[in-house]
Amino acid sequence: MLHLISIRDFAIIDRLELELDTGLSALTGETGAGKSILIDVIGQLLGDRADAGMVREGAEQADLSAEFALPAKGPASAWLAEQDLAAADDENVLLRRVLTRQGKSRAWINGRPVAVGQLRTLGEWLVDIHGQHAHQQLLQRDTQRHWLDGFLDGNPTGDVREAHRAWRAAASALDQAREAQADTSDRLDLLRFQSGELAELAPVQDEYPRLLTEQNQLAHGTEVLTALQTASQQIEEDSGLDTQLGQVLHALQDAAQHDERVSPAVELLESARIQIDEAGDHLRRLADGIELDPERLAELDTRVSEYLRLARKHRIDPEALPGLFDELQTELDALENGDQTVEALEAREQQTREAFDTAATKLTQARQKAASRIGQSVTETMQELGMAGGHFEIGVEPADKPQAHGVDHIEFRVAANPGAAPQPMAKVASGGELSRIGLALQVLASEQQTVPTLIFDEVDSGISGAVAEVVGRKLRSLGERHQVLCVTHLAQVAAQAHQQLEVQKSHAKDGTRTAIQPLDDERRVEALARLIGGTQLTETTRTHARELLASAG
Repeated sequence: MLHLISIRDFAIIDRLELELDTGLSALTGETGAGKSILIDVIGQLLGDRADAGMVREGAEQADLSAEFALPAKGPASAWLAEQDLAAADDENVLLRRVLTRQGKSRAWINGRPVAVGQLRTLGEWLVDIHGQHAHQQLLQRDTQRHWLDGFLDGNPTGDVREAHRAWRAAASALDQAREAQADTSDRLDLLRFQSGELAELAPVQDEYPRLLTEQNQLAHGTEVLTALQTASQQIEEDSGLDTQLGQVLHALQDAAQHDERVSPAVELLESARIQIDEAGDHLRRLADGIELDPERLAELDTRVSEYLRLARKHRIDPEALPGLFDELQTELDALENGDQTVEALEAREQQTREAFDTAATKLTQARQKAASRIGQSVTETMQELGMAGGHFEIGVEPADKPQAHGVDHIEFRVAANPGAAPQPMAKVASGGELSRIGLALQVLASEQQTVPTLIFDEVDSGISGAVAEVVGRKLRSLGERHQVLCVTHLAQVAAQAHQQLEVQKSHAKDGTRTAIQPLDDERRVEALARLIGGTQLTETTRTHARELLASAG
């Protein structure tokens, strides 16, 4: 709940500290005194959009702060702990916001700088504000749907949103696949032709260099064989190199016996003779292994020519043909299997649509159940609020098409007079009736709230007399379960409050100022008397005020 508000240089408030208690607190004062300024301050502390015009004239900045007591183990405490913003005692939270004349703002939670969005998130668990124009918003279809969904147990709307997202994603993927399939006919023909050409060649990785090597060997086979045979004969025949070198060695070996200086030459020639013998053997074996194969050479010429032709056609090196063949085959397989892809996506689309339909049906049933309960409750409250015989209902009808919020068309309907058929609220409710219906709805919604502090900003406009007293009693009843702050101009409502705060505006040479003061019993009688009879107080209005206070006790 809200314990303390501190305001400095905001609007027409220079300095103000206000302590609030539990129960129902009524905020009263003359028209134009600035009763709604306090609501504006709380809105700023909860993340409302800042405006440089909110800074008091003559000041450079407005400084606002509020202290809240936290419900034990509530979502606010959990969020603060998760964000590492919890106070040491974990029982209170201090919010602060500074607005500058330049239109900038800064925010703190428990003394730590935060983004305004974090104030807004935390504020949703601390305060619920019902503005004076809230009943006008209830005429809007989207507001009616959101309002009804606030009474549902669990999170059926979230389930429907997620199911709708999954279904639309599957439908979009299916549409894209069908479009792609329609555009692939020409591409398929080209891929089949190109892949067929390469399939006839069946290129293999690293094959082309091997083909060139073998082709070169076969093309020059006769020349190589002739050279090998000639060399082998010149080494091994009777008058060949081996014989001649043997004769030279024999002569030098005899000379070395007489002159040792010849010995090194003999050793070199002996080594040379051994190497020449080995070379001769190698050449002979090579010559024996060479086969002249014109048919194989013709095959090689044809295959190399095909490699070169296709390489020129695709403007790549011959060595890259195997990789191109794999790429074309992969793309062709993917396109030819497109029918299977479309079938899989069709199944996925149907599956997600069925899941959405199931979730939407559950949401519809939950809405219908809540609508029946709410209709009965609001109808009963209408009788108390001076609309005897009136009837309220919420229509939950099939919508034209499924959407992220379900398949329902939500419409608030009202019959203001006995026996009349309920009609759309926007068409038949007068201003005063709309105010009372809107108030009944807001009170009902507040009874569902777990938020500790509820604020009603002149939601009792358009009512008076006995109806106003009923409204006051209902707000007082809410005050038994929540902290309730109500800005009102009705004595019947203010009299029901557990405490009354009066807004007073004063004028001085240096400007206009607003102050807010708690009222004791006697001053409260005076304040209520002014609400009843205006500025001219009489004993009659004072007596009426005391009677109102007595009836509230």
